[in-house]
Amino acid sequence: MLAGSGVRLGYGAGSLFAPDWMSGRLAPDVRGHADGRMSLRGFGGLYISVALLTMVAAYRSDLARPALALNLGCEAFDATAGLLELRDRGGPDPIALGGVVMPLAGALTWTAALRRL
Repeated sequence: MLAGSGVRLGYGAGSLFAPDWMSGRLAPDVRGHADGRMSLRGFGGLYISVALLTMVAAYRSDLARPALALNLGCEAFDATAGLLELRDRGGPDPIALGGVVMPLAGALTWTAALRRL
C-alpha cells in the first residue's frame, strides 16, 4: 500500500506543482493551455488526497479495504478515460495508450494488496 501510494503521491505532486514539466512526458501536453493545466493540477490534487488516505490506511486496518477499493476505482476510471481517448483520437497515441497501460499496472498493485489483507 505504501509503495503504490508513494507512486500516486509523486504523480499527483508533479501534476499539481509542475504541470508543464509533466506535459508530454507523463501527462497530456498542457503547455500553453491554461484550462488543461488547471485540470491537470486538479487531477494531481485528487491523486495526492487518495495517496495520503492510502498511506494512513496502511496503518489502520479499518480503512485498508475502502482505501484499496478507492484506488482500484481510480485505476479503472483512468483506464476507461484512456480507452475513450484512443477511440476519439482514432488510433494509437502514446499518451492515450499510457493512460490505459499505467492504470492497469496500478490495478495489479492494488489487487495484490487486497489479496494480502
